[in-house]
Amino acid sequence: MKISILGYGNFGSGFGEYLSRLNHEIIKEEVGDAELVFVSVPSFAVVPVLLGVKEKIIGKKIVICSKGFTDDGKLIGDVLKENAIDDIFFLYGPTLIEGIVKGEISGMVLAGREGKEEIKKQIESEKLHIELSDDVIGVQVGASLKNVMTMFVGMSEGAGYGQNTQAFIFARCLQEIQKFGVVLGSNPETFFGLSCAGDLTLNSRNRHFGVEFGKGRKIEEIVKDMNYTPEGLTALKSAKIIVDSKGVNTPIIDLLYSVLFGGVPVDEAIKSLK
Repeated sequence: MKISILGYGNFGSGFGEYLSRLNHEIIKEEVGDAELVFVSVPSFAVVPVLLGVKEKIIGKKIVICSKGFTDDGKLIGDVLKENAIDDIFFLYGPTLIEGIVKGEISGMVLAGREGKEEIKKQIESEKLHIELSDDVIGVQVGASLKNVMTMFVGMSEGAGYGQNTQAFIFARCLQEIQKFGVVLGSNPETFFGLSCAGDLTLNSRNRHFGVEFGKGRKIEEIVKDMNYTPEGLTALKSAKIIVDSKGVNTPIIDLLYSVLFGGVPVDEAIKSLK
């Protein structure tokens, strides 16, 4: 099968390498005559990128791998549907791309309407297990907010707190993500699956950012060294817009926002958790 990958960065190139081993022909950074299109650009770029190739993706299945909200606090799927791009699916999981490339046994969840079974057949292997879900809202929320919350777990590690504290924060974060998602119409059980709880355990770039921030370093300094802006930062801003508009009680999101953008010390934030 010819498969297009829009966003041939760290994840896109690694996933392309994996798919090529399954004998798929990979088309980089353009749609061409591909039957299936994967999108792994930064979350804020998903909508403009797909609108830019709207005429070329008619009749093709679109799989979003980018984790996040739009800049104005909306679900990517909702905005695409508003623009008549609705044959879309979401593929997320606790999968560092390096592990997939190395052939580690991994799992991801593919959410969407009819047609996801066929996509699963094309991308699943002995080493990569694909779970199917109908909860499009839940997997988007979980995948986005786990990037936010894993920064907080990382902050506690960087600030010198041990595993007990990190586990406490992990549990509180998961509870809040679930509360947030249910308000938006998600199945509460979705958040205990691969797209959220599983992904919270990874030593990802978002967690690395949190560790460095917890050590007392500035955001700009960390981002410069990483040469990467963690999606958790942009997702937090978008989540705050949603929280404020819907009046959801999310003390951890509020606290994280105050720490990262309001100057509240990490130590003070951790000690205020209940």
